[in-house]
Amino acid sequence: MTKFLKKLISIAALTSLFFTGCAMDSVSGSVSNNLEGMEVHFLNVGQADCSLIKFSDGSNVLIDAGNNADGSYITEYLQNEDVKKLDVVVGTHPHEDHIGSLDTVIKNFDVGAVYMPDDVATTKTFEDVIDAIDEKGLSITEPVMGDTFNVGGGTFKILGPQKKYSDHNNNSIVLKLTYGDVSFMFTGDAEAEAESDILSKGYDLKADVLKVGHHGSSTSTSDAWLTAVSPSYAVIQSETGNDYGHPHKETIEKLNNAKIQIFRNDTMGEIVMKSDGKNISVTASDGTTYELSKGDTQATNTENTVYIGNVNSKKFHTENCSSLPSESNSVYFDSRNEAVSEGYEPCGRCNP
Repeated sequence: MTKFLKKLISIAALTSLFFTGCAMDSVSGSVSNNLEGMEVHFLNVGQADCSLIKFSDGSNVLIDAGNNADGSYITEYLQNEDVKKLDVVVGTHPHEDHIGSLDTVIKNFDVGAVYMPDDVATTKTFEDVIDAIDEKGLSITEPVMGDTFNVGGGTFKILGPQKKYSDHNNNSIVLKLTYGDVSFMFTGDAEAEAESDILSKGYDLKADVLKVGHHGSSTSTSDAWLTAVSPSYAVIQSETGNDYGHPHKETIEKLNNAKIQIFRNDTMGEIVMKSDGKNISVTASDGTTYELSKGDTQATNTENTVYIGNVNSKKFHTENCSSLPSESNSVYFDSRNEAVSEGYEPCGRCNP
């Protein structure tokens, strides 16, 4: 029997000792009535997930940590953001594209609480994370549905997984972050079955920003889920030309039909959303910036972006889209609203 298999058997047999239940005071910090600011960074980790949440009091939360190859990038990114400590680290589920560099993060930063679901994977990636947790003298906090924890003026409510599934994706920890009047939904790779179970509990799921489930797969973001969350803005973390075809056309069309503004790592690079608890501003590493106000149905692009319409198809595109029409078939718009008002629909590839 290998050392790793012995470790897995040990984990399975001693779950009650290895995991600690989530309690209301499991993480230091309290909700502040004097909110100064929060930032949510959606790192560009390709076909993977990684979100850094920074609060003005110096508190930080990391949700997922990309692939195994992303360790140096994530470490450098956090250091450049002057992250000294991660008060909470969340590994939503044990797939490599979510916990791949979690061991590197734990080794390189002071970590408070580690949240992971009661879900064991027989992979070297999972073993590395468990070893890193052991080496730092940490324990895993198993999520308890409906519980909350507070960090830096934000409240995180644990919504999923509602039960233990045979599929790792559905075992994803699902979190809703509320900061003042602004809220974010982080879904991991939870799919329609897990979404349905969360919906059945009657939680308040409304959120301004939805981190779209499973990299935009059509197996997530069900109609019922999207209606309940009813976001104004959506973020998709995926990689250009990935083997899965993410984000799927069905998901993009669903978001567009609901008039939800889409932000994508594969087309925009790193995406940073800042909030004072009432409004949200967005900066992408492609240089585009947005000012988002609660109640808006469309973000206002503050850059001088030109939109290019296809006269024949009546679709409009960004300047960098791979599906641009020929010059003879092109029409140019100074704003997204102008294109829409002229009867053009957004391209499903570049999502202008």
